Amino acid sequence: MQDLFTDTPLRQRRFCGIVALGLARWLAVLAMLCILCAQQAQSAEAADAHILFINSYHPGYSWSDGIEEGFRERLNVSGKKIELSIEYLDSRRFPYGAQTEPLAQAMEAKYTNYRPSLIVVSDNAAFDFVIQHRTRLFAELPIVFCGYNNFRPDVIQHISDITGINEEIAIEDTVAMALKVHPQTRTLAFIVSTGEASSKRIGEVAEESVFPKLRERFDVVVMKDASVAQIRQRLAGLPKETVLFLSGQATDQGAGRALTPAENGRLITAISPFPAYTFWDFHLKEGVIGGHIITGPEQGRTAADLALRVLDGTSVNDIPVIMTTPTRDIFDYRVMERFGVRPADLPAGAHIIHQPFSLWDSYRWQIIGIVTLLIAETVLIGLLLQIARDRRRALTALAQERAQLEHRVAERTKELQQANTKMALLSITDGLTGLANRRHFDEVLESEYARLRYSGLPLSLIILDVDYFKLFNDTYGHVSGDDCLRRIAAVLTSLVHCTPNLAARYGGEELAIILPETELQAATVLAERIRSGIEQQAIPHKASCVSHYVTVSLGVITVVPTALSVAAEAVKLADAQLYQAKANGRNRVVALDARPHQGG
Repeated sequence: MQDLFTDTPLRQRRFCGIVALGLARWLAVLAMLCILCAQQAQSAEAADAHILFINSYHPGYSWSDGIEEGFRERLNVSGKKIELSIEYLDSRRFPYGAQTEPLAQAMEAKYTNYRPSLIVVSDNAAFDFVIQHRTRLFAELPIVFCGYNNFRPDVIQHISDITGINEEIAIEDTVAMALKVHPQTRTLAFIVSTGEASSKRIGEVAEESVFPKLRERFDVVVMKDASVAQIRQRLAGLPKETVLFLSGQATDQGAGRALTPAENGRLITAISPFPAYTFWDFHLKEGVIGGHIITGPEQGRTAADLALRVLDGTSVNDIPVIMTTPTRDIFDYRVMERFGVRPADLPAGAHIIHQPFSLWDSYRWQIIGIVTLLIAETVLIGLLLQIARDRRRALTALAQERAQLEHRVAERTKELQQANTKMALLSITDGLTGLANRRHFDEVLESEYARLRYSGLPLSLIILDVDYFKLFNDTYGHVSGDDCLRRIAAVLTSLVHCTPNLAARYGGEELAIILPETELQAATVLAERIRSGIEQQAIPHKASCVSHYVTVSLGVITVVPTALSVAAEAVKLADAQLYQAKANGRNRVVALDARPHQGG
């Protein structure tokens, strides 16, 4: 080894090469270990939940794509790791009934051993599919639905663990909005259909509750299950004061499948000489002028909010179905121009798509703000010049005023301090007796209770009640009753004056005394002195059943706070002794040593 360092430079270079190669190998091994650890950590981050999303339609269908978009958006910002599986029923393009069993078999094969935490369904076909196959495929799994057309609570009357959001178009609201935009309207034309369950339900609701009301004021034309050609022919015969509403589909078919709603909307608006209103966002950009729009993304976001609540532990049975469907007034500027509708004709807050850029419309408030700022700046400069002149005059007056103000502040501060002292005393004093009030009694009791828990010293309480005080008031009047309480309070004040002892009016004719660090014998002696002192006042009480004068009954208790959970228990024990004194004939003291291993 010595030769490697001392022989030739060649040997030294060989040695350095060997060292470098070995170091490179170790670094490679270390890198691989880091990669493996990262993969293990990543695999350890299991998903918080697995959601199965069943879509009634197919990818590329704008309505359900919007629901998925809103659903994913809300999940992504939730902070949860959620694995999302999506199944498509494709019920819009192909007959739903014929596909049910193959779809069920496919999902059974997929999810029997890969159970989701929650089922989310969009639109009626997926709802019906899940309910039909729930026992077989999704037993005991909570369900959240969205996009369910014209939902009614009786649909899930006997179904548990299910909630969702209703999708119900507001036909009357949309008609009312259209009439404000087109006040000359005399004829209302509706396209309805029964080829698909949700469209059929919409038509039934409209025929039952909407069209009869509208027929009272307008000519209502209903084109039910009509082809595009039939719709063209029917529209051609209507007056120019007509507005069209797309609440269903034409019966035309595509190549081996049904037309999508967007395709239907495009075909119908192309042949319509009248402004066409819609209720769904999938008709926007297809030639409709606008409407009171239900949007897929909002349905998806709301469904995701409900799903997250379930995943957070809220029982799905405690989450009511959201019946009010979120909508937004949306209009297409290009179609508005075609029919001579101005933005000013639209309802307040309406959103306009395809509106061309306008400096004023785009920066209206900025322009107004700048102009306002320039005007304000000019006014401000003038004001500042005036203020500068006034300031010089004001400074002199301010110095004089400051001296006077400081004097007034000093006087006022003194008055406030006196008032605060008085208020503080009033806040803890009973206005009638001059004793501490109930609030101060509770505060002192809690404070002494906490202090004595640490020291282990005893706490004694006395509670006294004026015997037959109600009869006293009935006999002599409340004015005399108040005077009686004041004279009794004076007795307590003369006997209970050492800190931290406290005499208080507990309530009505009940008075209480807190005696920290006082044994039962001393407390009992004090109670007897109080009883005797009140009796010696010789306050007449001809209605009393125990004496011709006012007497009191007293309950005495001695406890160790460490043996009680709360201070209120001591009050209850003292109150029990008071009631025992009354039961024993009144005008007496009953005492109890409630400390552990102590007798009464």
